[in-house]
Amino acid sequence: MAEETVEIVISPDGTVDMRVQGVAGERCVEDTDPLVRLLGGPVEHHELTEEAYQEAGDEEQDRLWRG
Repeated sequence: MAEETVEIVISPDGTVDMRVQGVAGERCVEDTDPLVRLLGGPVEHHELTEEAYQEAGDEEQDRLWRG
């Protein structure tokens, strides 16, 4: 299983860029929602990576079912 990472860059103008790696499927959106709320702003641009279009494996599905 790939290492799951979240990279957050805050530019001097206050722009926040968040990139998630190592997460298959659109779970990255759900996983980062609390971070987005903590950063205190609406999402102005949302772009999914290739990983978001990959199907979650059996191990990932088990994790999702367990909660």
